[in-house]
Formats: sequence, structure tokens, C-alpha cells
Amino acid sequence: MAKSSKTVKTAAKADTTEPQPTAHPIAVTLLDKKWLPQIILILAAVIVYFSSLSNGLVFFDDDKAILYNHALQNPTLYKFFTGQNLGMYAPVSWIAYWIGSFISGKEADGYHLLSLIFHAISGCLVFSIILHLTRRSWLAFFVALLFVVHPIQVEAVSWAAALSTALFALFYLGAYRAYLQYTATERPSYGWLLLSYFLFTASVLSKSAAVTLPVLLIATDFLFHRDRMKNLWKDKIFYFIVALWFGYKTFLTRQAEGHNIETVSAIFGLSDRFFMVCQTLLFYPAKLLAPFGFSIAYPFDKTNGAWNWTYYAAPAALLGIAVLVWKTARHHREVLYGLALYLIPLAVMLPLRTVGSFELRSDRYAYVSCVGIFLLLGLLLEKTTAAIRVAMTIGISMILAFLAFEQTTVWKDGVQLFENCVEKVPQSSLCQCNLAYNELIRSDFQNSAEHYSEALRLDPKLVEAFNGRGQAYLNLKKPTEALDDFTKAVQAGISSPKLFFNKGKCLVLLNRAIEAIPDLTKSLELEPNNAEAFYLRGFAQEKNNAPELAIKDYGQAILLNPSGIEPYVNRGLLHYKKQAYQQAVDDYTAAININPNIAMVFNNRANAYLNIGQKNKALADVEQALKINPEYKLAQETRARIRGI
Repeated sequence: MAKSSKTVKTAAKADTTEPQPTAHPIAVTLLDKKWLPQIILILAAVIVYFSSLSNGLVFFDDDKAILYNHALQNPTLYKFFTGQNLGMYAPVSWIAYWIGSFISGKEADGYHLLSLIFHAISGCLVFSIILHLTRRSWLAFFVALLFVVHPIQVEAVSWAAALSTALFALFYLGAYRAYLQYTATERPSYGWLLLSYFLFTASVLSKSAAVTLPVLLIATDFLFHRDRMKNLWKDKIFYFIVALWFGYKTFLTRQAEGHNIETVSAIFGLSDRFFMVCQTLLFYPAKLLAPFGFSIAYPFDKTNGAWNWTYYAAPAALLGIAVLVWKTARHHREVLYGLALYLIPLAVMLPLRTVGSFELRSDRYAYVSCVGIFLLLGLLLEKTTAAIRVAMTIGISMILAFLAFEQTTVWKDGVQLFENCVEKVPQSSLCQCNLAYNELIRSDFQNSAEHYSEALRLDPKLVEAFNGRGQAYLNLKKPTEALDDFTKAVQAGISSPKLFFNKGKCLVLLNRAIEAIPDLTKSLELEPNNAEAFYLRGFAQEKNNAPELAIKDYGQAILLNPSGIEPYVNRGLLHYKKQAYQQAVDDYTAAININPNIAMVFNNRANAYLNIGQKNKALADVEQALKINPEYKLAQETRARIRGI
């Protein structure tokens, strides 16, 4: 008991060193009004992000996470809670995606609307958390306002696939706030603890980054409830069990997706990781304090095997900051809290190892952590006069809001996003590659081919670019160049049904149809429902003097796509050659029903009718062929032969 009393006195003594500024009277009056700060925060979020509701989907995870997510196709709770996508287990996020699709279908509006709502509520939670711990309305409002309007948040709010970040943060902050309410009195209400448990579980089910919350709770108790820590440790067992289980599951789902974690992590050595982590710890505060040059990617690039000088300087800078904090602020719990609030949520986002994603650092990774930096900035501004603090709040927030509003336009679509990425990080092969991919989706094949070429110049090992450039060349009617790229992609180990199909198609276009059979067969093994692949293989089998196999493939193509005319025409010709004239008539009739304006098909059916003795039908068909094309010589010859009978 004596030990506990000493601890309380020490904490009280530490509290006296913290600033107790006198706020501006008008600011106090406004910010202390019930719900007014929250209303201002919500309005700020709407003003900054409302225009982004019209932004489209970005073909960089939006396609994989949303459009092609199997859990969202004929969705059920069972699918949500038993599957994984992109190496992630995030059923609550998928439910949010489903709600977004329910709002706006295949358009992006619904996802952006949900992100805006979640972001605004999270801003209110930040205000409530800081106010609860510091009891200073201006400081809480300043931190929350910067959280809402800072442009580093745009990625998390304006990117449909990043809805998971806004969602996990909402539950994360909600669970944190509920826990603070639970510990607010000596006789806590367990209802708040149960609510915190529930929200934390929802948070980790939204994104595995939420596993840091238990550590943040310990840090908070140490700084604000040190005398009660021994009574609170049992309450955290549930948090740690859930966090450890979901952390372990993340590695399992990454491996199940096909990410070789050890191999990918080996790209950078231990010393590399040390410098990368140190530089990243300073990278985010620099972006927060100098809010310019935002990009979807911030690659770790070496020049001639060496890092930029900032990497080598980062450890010394961090050591200097640590010494400064120890000497001047180790008794200022709010400073220590700001550092904890920055470092702890960011911990699992640091480039300690790669788990299948190239973004070892990204704006959205600092979505929650930025609150700690904003708190430190607010504590610094508290040392100024009240009038300066009010003016700085207004000025800083307006500048940041304008920059964030401008940044939302970058996320209009994938092409604009990666054009910005190439502008900001021109040396990034991945930016070039993703720009090319989005141009390919837009059917801008020439620019797509050029940017794929630039990506390969920057990184010849980026083998996926061969596949993409091959598709661009194929659409530009350059089958020779396309075949070369597809061949390199296959040799590099890429295996997809579309790749083998495209390679086979190039061979057919280059009159090397027999060589196309193995590639088309491989494509059909991987995707057996591709009607065009069956058609092309049927055509190749014809060239290989295998009419029975060709007829079989044409039949499969027709079964999969009854509206395709070419398989009917080609199969009809093979039936004609086999003297199966009635079957030929049936195929040509089906082709005519699909498109009655092809003279060749009427002429072919006329010849089939003629061979089964139906002269009148044959003459009617050939007349129709000549009506469509009076200069059609084959039809003229057929008519002459019929009249001569």
C-alpha cells in the first residue's frame, strides 16, 4: 500500500510540470458547447471529401478487393466469415464492401460515402479521446480537426479499397474510447469493457492492423492510471488473445494466397531493414508537417547499392530525439502519450518484413498514428498565447483542408492516380506499370505499351509488365511483338488462362495455328469456360488435319456462347466436307439466325441444300446472297450451276 501511495504522489508531481494554458475566452465558449465541436468536425469532413463521392474505382486493388472478390458474388455470411481475399481475412470489411455495392452497384459512390461517414465519426472519437485524457477542449479540437482535414488521410478516405482502413480505425478508436470510459472511475461499469471487446473484435475483423490496440491500452494505463495498473491487467487478456490469433492468421492467409513471406522478405537484409525502419519513423512526421508530394507509392530505392543519405542519418536523428525527450520531457506524460500514440499503431506497418505487398509504407498506414503527431504539435502551440493558438488553428486547418480537397482529385480514376505517382516518383517501375495497366483497361493501348516499356526499362525483372505490354501490342494489331512478350511472361513463370490464350491467339494470327494448340489447351485447363479459346483451338485443329477434334471444340464453343457465329460457320463447313449436308444446313441456319446479312453463309447453305436435293431452297439462298452482295462471284457461280441442273 505504501508503494502505491508513493506512485500516486510521483504521478501527481509529474502532472504539475505539464502546461495549463489559458485558452482564448471565445474559443472556450464555443468549444465547450455540447456537440458543437463534433458538428464542426463533421462539416469539415464533408467539405473536404464531398467532391470525391464522384470519383471512380481505381484498378489497383479496387478490382481485386471489390469487383473480383468471390465473397461479394452471391454474398452470404458464411462466405464472408470463411474465405480470404488478397491474402487477407477481413469479413467485416467485406460486409462494408457489400453495403457499398448495395448503395451504388458497380459504381464507387457507395464506398466513398461510407468512407466519408466513417472518417467523420472517427474525427469525433479522436476529439472525445483527447478531451477525456487532457480535459482541454482546444487541444482536443485542434488534434481532431487536423485528423479530419490533413491530406495524408485522403488515400484512406478517397480510395474505395481502403474503406477497410477507415472501417478498422472507426472500431479501433471506438474500442479505445469505450475502454477509457471503463477506466474512468474506481468502480467501472463492465458494460463499457464488453463494448470495447466487441468493437476491438470488429476492428481486427476489418483489418489485422488493429492488433496494436492492447499495447496502446497498456501505455495509456501506465501514463494515466499507473496506480491502478495491477487491477487492470486481467481485463486485457481478451485483447491479447484476439490480437495474437489474428496476427497469426494474417501470416497463414498471406501464405494461402501464394505469398512466400520468407522469400519476399529476403529482398532486403537485416541492415537494410534497420535503416528503412528508422527512415520511415521520420518519414511520416515529415509528411505531416510538410504536407506536399503525396503519392500512392514511396518506394525504397538504392542508388548503386547505397541508400540516400537520409537513411544513414535517420538512426542518429532518432537517437537525438530520444535523448532530448529523456532530458526534457520524460515527466511530461502528455508528450510521452503523443509519442506512444504515434509509434504503437504504426508498429505493424513498419517495413520490418514484407508480407506480399509492395507498399512497405503508404499514407494510409499513418491514418491513426498521425493523431500522436498532431497532439505533440498541439502541445507545442499551447506554449504560445491564446490568440495565436486560435489563429493558428484556423490558418493551419484551412490550408490543410484546401490541400486535402485538391488531393482528392488525384483519386478520380486509376490513370490520374498513377500519373500523379509517376510525376512524384518517376523512378518507380511499379507506378509506371500500374499506370500502363489502367491505360490498358481504358483501351489507351499506345500509351499503355509505352509505360509498360518504361517500367521494364526501370526494372527488367518486372515480368508482369511483359504480359500487360503483350495485351497492348495485341490490341494494336502487332502480334509479332505481342507473341514475344507473352513468351517472355510464360518463361518467367507467370501462369494465367488469359496469358496462354493470348499467346495462342497470336500464333493463330501469325498463321502458326498448329503451334497454338498447346497454349490454348493449357488456357482451357486453367479456365474451361472460355468459348473463344475452344473456337481458336478448333480452328487450329482444322489446320492440323484433325476435323473431328475441331468439330468437338466448335461444339463446346457453341455450348458456352450460343450467340457466337464463327463456330457455327466453321463447323458447318467441316460437316459439308464430311458430306453431312443436313448438319451443315443446321449450322448455317443457326448462323443466319444470328446474323442474316452475311452473303457467304447463304451461299454455303445453298450448296448444302443442293447436295440434299432441295433445289428451290438452294436457289432462294443464292438469290439472297446476291441481294446482300451483287458482286459476290461464288454466289454467281452457284446460281449458274443451279440453273444448269
